[in-house]
Amino acid sequence: MSIDHLSRPGRSPGSTTFYNQRGVAVTDQWLVVGGRRFQIAELDHFERARGPMSSPVRAALLIGVAELVVVAPVAFVFSTPAAWAIAALTAAAALGGMMFAGQRWPASFQMWADYRSRPTLLFETGNEQEFGQVSRALIRAIERGRRSPHR
Repeated sequence: MSIDHLSRPGRSPGSTTFYNQRGVAVTDQWLVVGGRRFQIAELDHFERARGPMSSPVRAALLIGVAELVVVAPVAFVFSTPAAWAIAALTAAAALGGMMFAGQRWPASFQMWADYRSRPTLLFETGNEQEFGQVSRALIRAIERGRRSPHR
């Protein structure tokens, strides 16, 4: 996606592009994400966050807790080496399932700001590298806007 269409008519001569890849563009005047445009000068209280836990991770956590709730009392009641071994293996399997789900379906990375005085999700991705690049570009754009005398 090219950002030439953003403000070609009346585009200021010193406009700087900080990032322009995969449908996301950050200039000193605009943040464009998937066709949505946000004016940099109208962004306040910029924050980076992690999204909610994904459904598969939540399910793995719930299953793991349910397994432990069933197996732990059995191990305490029978208190034999075999019962403790089964409890330990069940705990290891539950932990492994949760770790696998967390790696496979991690929480998304999000950028939020008040845009025109409303909390707004500006950008969200599961790609940590892309998130870092876009957030650094947006921080540079916001900082440049604050230093600009005509803000």
